[in-house]
Amino acid sequence: TVDIKIDLPSAEASPQPRPDKPLYLSLREDGSLFLGDQPIQPEQLGQLLDQQTAANKETPVFLRADQGVAYAELMVLMNGLRQAGYLKIGLVGLEVNGQP
Repeated sequence: TVDIKIDLPSAEASPQPRPDKPLYLSLREDGSLFLGDQPIQPEQLGQLLDQQTAANKETPVFLRADQGVAYAELMVLMNGLRQAGYLKIGLVGLEVNGQP
């Protein structure tokens, strides 16, 4: 898990299995970005992901974002992941136990 406080939106999808050590990328409503527990600048994203993954572009990246993050900001971040060559992106939501 990650110790960065993120107000996740709810998700009704069935939880999917995660790797033993998932790689989390977190975006707060104020625009701050974290790789794991470390704050990073958006321009560092590709380089730091390569360091964390030994440049294995097949490594899944689990994206966490506050509910209040604008859709456009989330898309900019996802485009940054794509430009860095990381195409396996999992969106993390707060599990809802069978509630509509």
